[in-house]
Amino acid sequence: MSQTRSAPALYLIGGTGEANQAAARLQAEGYSVTVSVATPWGAVLSAEAGSHLADTGPKDACRMARRASELGAAAIVDCSHPYALAASDQARLAARQAGLPYLRYSRPASPIPKADVIRAASFSEALEILKDRPGRALLTVGTRHLEPFVREHIDFTARILPVPESLAECERLGMDPRDIIAAHPPFSVEFNRACIRHSRAGILLTKDSGLEGGLMEKADAAAAEGIELLVVDRPAEPGAIHDLEILVRSLTKLLAK
Repeated sequence: MSQTRSAPALYLIGGTGEANQAAARLQAEGYSVTVSVATPWGAVLSAEAGSHLADTGPKDACRMARRASELGAAAIVDCSHPYALAASDQARLAARQAGLPYLRYSRPASPIPKADVIRAASFSEALEILKDRPGRALLTVGTRHLEPFVREHIDFTARILPVPESLAECERLGMDPRDIIAAHPPFSVEFNRACIRHSRAGILLTKDSGLEGGLMEKADAAAAEGIELLVVDRPAEPGAIHDLEILVRSLTKLLAK
């Protein structure tokens, strides 16, 4: 009688909606998936999606490599946010340290057919653009990118996640609570419009976060309110996979070697 072969283990760097989708799809394919997240709220969302968790909190390459080895992982799958460059750098380094294959799965970018759109190659460029714009801005870029805008005294309201880490960062930056909208996505066009009106914004700053990040709803809201949309372009990701079925086929081929 033949023995049952255990499912290949994967160490998946999560924290995004597409990470939870990828984990569910890979588990359905028979993989044993452990998802690593940076925040307690990410852990809650991942658990709700049916994923197993490695641990919670920021991780450098050494810690990722050690955890992947402890799990007996056959590969590291990086599903971190497209703008979390440091996380991806650490995941690639962890794969090299652990001697494991590395695959990058990222949400696809979206075309923006509506609104008066301005493109910025970086957050620094977006900051320079806002310096030349009169009036207030609505920033929907996450708390990690707010400090330069505070330091340069840009007049803005920030929409952030209603979690302790985000609120603590705004407090650290000395932001006025009246300049904070704390809410959890997904956000409809109407809710985005309400945020624009509430903040009295003449321009909305966002990342090219794709369909999963609600970019189209922001674009539609900006167009409906007659304001400009400033989009920070996504960092280049050579070799990234943007299709879940291609990710599954790539893993199957890679681990069959």
